[in-house]
Amino acid sequence: MPFDVITIGDIKLDTFVMLDDASVSCQLKMPECQICLEYGAKITVNVVDSQIAGSAPNVAVGLARMKLKTAVMCNMGTDGTHHLANTKLKAENVSTKFIRTMKNIPSAYSVVLMFKGERTVLASHPQRMYTFPKPFPKTKWIYVGEMGATYEKMFRELVSHLKKTSTQLAFNPGTIQIADRKKELFDLIARTTVLFVNLQEAQAITGETSSEIHHLATALWKLKPQYVVITDGKNGSYSFDGHTLLHCPIFPGKVVGTIGARDAFATGFIAAIIKNSKTHPLVWGAINSTGVVGKIGPQDGLMSDTHILKHVRTHKSFGPKKM
Repeated sequence: MPFDVITIGDIKLDTFVMLDDASVSCQLKMPECQICLEYGAKITVNVVDSQIAGSAPNVAVGLARMKLKTAVMCNMGTDGTHHLANTKLKAENVSTKFIRTMKNIPSAYSVVLMFKGERTVLASHPQRMYTFPKPFPKTKWIYVGEMGATYEKMFRELVSHLKKTSTQLAFNPGTIQIADRKKELFDLIARTTVLFVNLQEAQAITGETSSEIHHLATALWKLKPQYVVITDGKNGSYSFDGHTLLHCPIFPGKVVGTIGARDAFATGFIAAIIKNSKTHPLVWGAINSTGVVGKIGPQDGLMSDTHILKHVRTHKSFGPKKM
């Protein structure tokens, strides 16, 4: 039986640190906000937790909780992070058969600095060659998330694979891929069913300085994904299919931390499509994202489809509007 979704990207160990002694110098408009720590000082912090994370495992876990058959495909070191990842993913009913170990290369790692509801991520993506098994396992969807350098060969192989199959692609390009702006990035975008980016990433990919959503969504759609989804923090999210631009506000709820919010959003959006939901995928994404920001870490608040539908029924007026 084929998988519903195979996710591709780095698996990391995230350590969450709550800053107790930091001064923030911030302009009125995000993201020009800076966390300022006294240089050379010993600063008291509260290490809240360490969790297995990364866009690929986050989405795989989220979709598994919605009763979909998922697997993660990545390369890891032969270290403690690999053991923790296997244990965590198996407990969430996510297949680990495509996780490859590589000697003398550490697994990816991040330190997440949490302060006043926002987070700053210090991420390490050790250099390794990204490959996938041949033939590629049967799956209805592929989700590609963040990964380190030397991704180019994998992107080329994915483009070739997608040309030969009916597999759908959800793509959330990572910081390194966006900064590089290589041909492989744009070739993969052109084979993408749903492209997930935030506002700043949309500007970086298109080379546009404007933050006007109509303009940015159109510029991204001209790169030939079928659907463009732009998230913009507290301002909500947008989707564009080349004809209609929709805006959905954030779903009401408390905010503890924002790490993993976009992965949760993508999870809800993809699940709504796969399950042929009568409710717009933006709504599923917004609800699932709210569950995650109410917890520490990217996975604890991921919802089941039953939980999401319960929120849909109790918030019937919540939904996207045409712009």
